[in-house]
Amino acid sequence: MKNITNNRRIYLLLILVVILWGVNVVSIKYLTHFFPPLALAPIRLFLASALLLPLAWRQHGYKKLSSREWIPIVGVSMFCIFLHQIALTTGLTATSGIHGVLILGLNPLFTTMFASLLLKEKFTWAKGIAILFGFSGLLLVVSGSSQGDSTLLGDGIMFIATITFVIGSLLVKKATLFVPPLIVTAYSHSLAAIGLLFLGLFVNPIWNYPSAYDFWPIAVLLFSSFFSTALGALWWNTAIQQVGASTSSLFQNGSPIIGVLASAIFLGEQLYWYHFVALLLVILGVSLGTGAIRIPARLLLLGSKLRH
Repeated sequence: MKNITNNRRIYLLLILVVILWGVNVVSIKYLTHFFPPLALAPIRLFLASALLLPLAWRQHGYKKLSSREWIPIVGVSMFCIFLHQIALTTGLTATSGIHGVLILGLNPLFTTMFASLLLKEKFTWAKGIAILFGFSGLLLVVSGSSQGDSTLLGDGIMFIATITFVIGSLLVKKATLFVPPLIVTAYSHSLAAIGLLFLGLFVNPIWNYPSAYDFWPIAVLLFSSFFSTALGALWWNTAIQQVGASTSSLFQNGSPIIGVLASAIFLGEQLYWYHFVALLLVILGVSLGTGAIRIPARLLLLGSKLRH
């Protein structure tokens, strides 16, 4: 009973992360009108680190890590944050947002596959069907929208953004075997912030555009940095430690859908019937993957016979 209650708490955190990360897409789109992309990334990560480090030191004290503990944390910082942010920012400038959403929507598929192969997490029929439901929802959204300008190069870079995040998520599982999630999150974000700062110093002739320091840009920047980036990553890493990378990744199917809804609310973009059907498919997928809805035993038996 205690384990079920704890899992429910983790699932609620994951739902909150999905909402924060979905809204964050709109936040970043808004903020790029005021900051160059490779200036915005280090600014957001430095603000996030400024929140995470004091929290980590207050809860755990200054924790000196061994080389065995540092290696996966450096990997998380490199793949899940540094390389992912660079590829994400660069890719979205060279392809359409629709293509970007579709390619990033492959995250749960690759996470579940890699987790099964590398971390020996159990791959079940429920998780497989959950991936199909979630990805079907994403396909429905992108097929009902204009694809805009896109390039093969941009799509390739977005694919790299997806793979780097998947690799980083798997390393989170390794890192949190030895170190608390709060320490992993704080240290990995701080390392990535320093790396992105040095990169920004080389590539950014300017660090902000006019009106960057007005009320709303600063308010959105603080929300994106403290809530979506810092707390979102902390809760995501905690969930991976508790329920595994493949189960956590199923919830990410919802982030693009939330992004569509947030775009309609905050940017005035129009909603269509397929957005609501897609949201239903995502909810069904997450419910199946987490066990909230059980697949009838007869169907599982039939699937097992077909498999063999």
